[in-house]
Amino acid sequence: MSKINLQIELDEQQAKHYLQWLTSQFNLTMADVWYSDRYRNVPVGKRGPKVLADVPHLSGICRTRKALEQQLAATGPERAQ
Repeated sequence: MSKINLQIELDEQQAKHYLQWLTSQFNLTMADVWYSDRYRNVPVGKRGPKVLADVPHLSGICRTRKALEQQLAATGPERAQ
């Protein structure tokens, strides 16, 4: 499978709102899937990896959220100076 690399430029307000939206999408999707009948008998310790394997866009959301959080944290101290 080939890797795809994206580079986008957002101002801080856009980044914060995008992070909020990504978080809500992750939470809504995970809540919808987590308690579905499909995963009812999957042990809790194995449920997360199973869900992420079955719903691959959640992994993309997780990675995007993490990168965005890191960028926002990195720009935070610069603004305080």
